[in-house]
Order: sequence, then C-alpha cells, then structure tokens
Amino acid sequence: MHRPAIAPAQVELFKHAFRRHAAGVCVVVVHDDAGPVGATMTSVASVSADPAVVSFSAASSSRLALALADGAEVSVYVLSAAQRPVATALAKPGPDAYAADLGWVAGPDGRLALTGAASQLHGRVVTRVPAGASVLALMEVDEVVVGDPDVRPLVHHDRDYWELAQPVTASRLR
Repeated sequence: MHRPAIAPAQVELFKHAFRRHAAGVCVVVVHDDAGPVGATMTSVASVSADPAVVSFSAASSSRLALALADGAEVSVYVLSAAQRPVATALAKPGPDAYAADLGWVAGPDGRLALTGAASQLHGRVVTRVPAGASVLALMEVDEVVVGDPDVRPLVHHDRDYWELAQPVTASRLR
C-alpha cells in the first residue's frame, strides 16, 4: 500500500530529527577513469558481514550518484577526528578536494587513496535503488583496512563535527 509523502512542514521536522542523530563521518569515493568522484556522508551503514556489504546514499543529481554504476570501484573511508579538513573539502568538492596536504596519495594501483583514516573499505557497487531524491547503493566489500586503534572517529551532530571524548560505561550510568 502506497502512503502519501509527509506534509511540507513535516519535511523540516524530519531533517531536524536527523540532525539530532550523531553519526560517523565517511568519505565515499568512486574510482572513475576520469578521476575520483567523492562526497562526505553520514549515511554509510553495515548491511551484512557475510558477504560483507555496506549501504550509502547520494543525492540523485550529484556527481557521485551519476558515477555509481553497477560494478563501479568504490572506497569508503571512515574519517578520524583529525580529518575534519577532508570532510569539509569533500562536502562541496572543488579543485583542491583531493590535495596531498589532506592526506591523498597515489595508491599501489595508481588511484588516489586517503591516509590516516580510522578504517577503509574497498569494493564494488552491486545494487542501486532509487529512493526519493536519492540513490541507495549497496557495495560488496572485498578489502578492509583498519587504522590505528587509538584514532578517534569524526562524528557529525547538529550541523557540526565532533570528536568522541570517552566511552559511557555501565558503571557511569548509575
């Protein structure tokens, strides 16, 4: 049964609700023959461990969504707190979004790779699904690289970037 879209006033409340949702910050990069096409996002999620599959979404009109062909090579970088400049540069990509001073280097295969990330996932797009004004992509992961365990992740909450301070443990909840 098809349900109608939410009322326009509810759209703003929907956006506000998700601004309150703290989420890890990732950079998703499609390795296109013409060069990298990437974006900063918080929509990356684990879908399956066996096989390893992640999902993410991109605005349908974005360069990233247009590059997300089935079989496209993709890298997902989970950013560390120190990589806020990378997140900012790829939030609205410009000519310096892949600058060496942000940690981009030529990888062993000649494609750009990001150093210093908390973790990296590499693989291929296996499915794309239209979802409103976005495209939901599923990526099958074929390589995982975990960075320094002491690196803290970059988190996005309420239109700003944050660094985690310390874990909340059961003894601190009492």
